[in-house]
Amino acid sequence: MTRIALLLGAGLLAATLAGTAIAAEPVFPLNSRLGLVPPAGFVASTKFPGFENPEANAAILLISLPGEAFKNLESGFNAEALKQRGLTVETREPIKLADGEGFVVSGMHEAAGVKQRETVMVATVSGVTALVTLRLSEEAQKAGVEAAARQALTTVAVRETIPDGEKLAVLPYRLADLAGFRIIVGARDGTAVLTEGPKDQASPVEQPFFIIGVKSGESPKAEERDTFARRIFSAAPGIKDIRFLSAEPLRIGGQQGHQIVAEAKDTKSGIDVMVVQWLRFGPGAHIQMFGIARKDAWDDVYARFRGIRDGVEIR
Repeated sequence: MTRIALLLGAGLLAATLAGTAIAAEPVFPLNSRLGLVPPAGFVASTKFPGFENPEANAAILLISLPGEAFKNLESGFNAEALKQRGLTVETREPIKLADGEGFVVSGMHEAAGVKQRETVMVATVSGVTALVTLRLSEEAQKAGVEAAARQALTTVAVRETIPDGEKLAVLPYRLADLAGFRIIVGARDGTAVLTEGPKDQASPVEQPFFIIGVKSGESPKAEERDTFARRIFSAAPGIKDIRFLSAEPLRIGGQQGHQIVAEAKDTKSGIDVMVVQWLRFGPGAHIQMFGIARKDAWDDVYARFRGIRDGVEIR
């Protein structure tokens, strides 16, 4: 073989290996800290954090939990407990990963008369507890995708952070104005947590927080809204000695709404805080918005809370 042919062959081999390496990179579904190298036929889902194979009717679901959750899951994932949620355990075995270890349980799952094969891997990976569930329909089992899909579980990886753009993209509404805040949590169910400050977990006496939630169901009648709003407000955690400054109807985003502004004290420190709650009523659902900050920072923060509120646009 000539030198040129050898070089060409080596080049083709290198290109092939490079292509394989690129293909073996983990894929992270939208708004998920966990990812993996998807098996053939699986694509990142736009409906849940994980991957799906529509043709084979199979899915891989990814859930990330704090690292300390592993011990509870390890003891809680016993045959009796899993049987109660419809999974009859056939096997349970330890598993070693590149960046962690855990265990895998597998068996038949039945719910509402539907049977499918389910494999669940629980593992500590890079300081995170990874809960990865493989669900295979009867068609998927016949298609022979199980071996490759189970192998894919061992490639689970953790990324350091989720880009803010992904957290915002999964929300069922658009936030037109973040008002200088940053998003910590964004979820498909409409939950959003925003803050101003360096910490993701902190008390409101350290940095202000703004929380948004979407609740389905018929909105209360006009004469019932004040009582409805006060009942929701009473469930707010971390505050005491509440004194209402205002509780009144308010149009928000062109829809009927309600506003409560109150003084309170932080339960742990006793420091004075201010709190606002806005409810925006729509057909079949309402949006809850809750903002809290130190009283001595309220004038500036409250104006920006209103900016976030007014920038909520239903997609």
